[in-house]
Amino acid sequence: MNMVRSLQDVIADILDYKGADVEKIDEETLNALLPEGLSKTLDIPEYASLCFSWEKKDGTIDASYDSYLFASIKELFKEGGFTYASIPSSNFNLEKIAKGINERIGFRNATFRLEKTEIIGFSYLLVFFKYVAISDEKNEGILPFLLNCMNLSSIAFEDYPIELLENLEQGQGQEASKDLLINAIQSAHTSAAHIIPERLKDFKNSLERRLNRDIKRIYEYYENLKIEVEKAIERKGSTEEDVEKLRNKLDIIESDKRLKIQDLIAQYSLSIHIEPLAAINISVSAPIFWINIKRRLSERLFPSSYNPILKQFDPLPCEFCFNPYDSYYVCDDNCHIICGRCFKPCPSCGKQYCRACHKGICPKCSN
Repeated sequence: MNMVRSLQDVIADILDYKGADVEKIDEETLNALLPEGLSKTLDIPEYASLCFSWEKKDGTIDASYDSYLFASIKELFKEGGFTYASIPSSNFNLEKIAKGINERIGFRNATFRLEKTEIIGFSYLLVFFKYVAISDEKNEGILPFLLNCMNLSSIAFEDYPIELLENLEQGQGQEASKDLLINAIQSAHTSAAHIIPERLKDFKNSLERRLNRDIKRIYEYYENLKIEVEKAIERKGSTEEDVEKLRNKLDIIESDKRLKIQDLIAQYSLSIHIEPLAAINISVSAPIFWINIKRRLSERLFPSSYNPILKQFDPLPCEFCFNPYDSYYVCDDNCHIICGRCFKPCPSCGKQYCRACHKGICPKCSN
């Protein structure tokens, strides 16, 4: 499933959350009736027709990534892009919820048991990441991301329910510590840095196809030039001086070909920039299931959480990439939870090691 939402959908959700009435007219147009305060903050009329197309329509306001409106969206979030909210407390059937924990948690090389259950207060961070992928073309988008600030479990999604925003009580949440927020944002950014290139797979495949096509065209053009020069060298009656000039010409052709191909590779090289656009710190009171993870002689308590926003268990995090892939493993030294991709052997020396313990650098060969 494609997890990257359109800019139109994200802006619609943000405006709706801020009290506007929004109506999607088509894939390029959004009508919005804004409260007076929101209208002043964004510096647009209370009734506005927003255009998300690169070609602006008459009577609409430009809402593309390069627009003044897009930059103004940041003003909707206090304190440098952050705002605080909470969700109403719920009555949880802990016994019923706990029955599903064995189905949702599993390790390939470790065991666990449930130690205790409690309902405590903690925070989720809903982050909107903007990404810009630049090559010979430009691809932009927004990735909404929900991160558990306590155990760093993360979910990137596209069609999260609008109720997620509707049920929030704006400004009612408890402020999280600066260190906690920084750690959460860094973890979310690490995960986004893995997710976004995966979501750009079609874009990257298109770049590779066009690069290979253009390299083939350049290669064939210069090879044909070389064939003509080689024929001239083989002609009877050519003097040694003529042959030497032609051979020098061959060298020049080969050098030009290499330079043209290098220019093409540089032209199609892909650069991806990711930045958090805005974030909502959501205070919750929810069940925490403390599991005791055992790996050989080591053990560790870990807080598995039930997500009251999505009404499901949070997935376990990978404590290195924060974008779990495949199954879960537990390392010997510190009982880190890591996914199959981050627990694979070193490609250089074959040693299997925990990338969370060693910061992604093999302890044996340093690669």
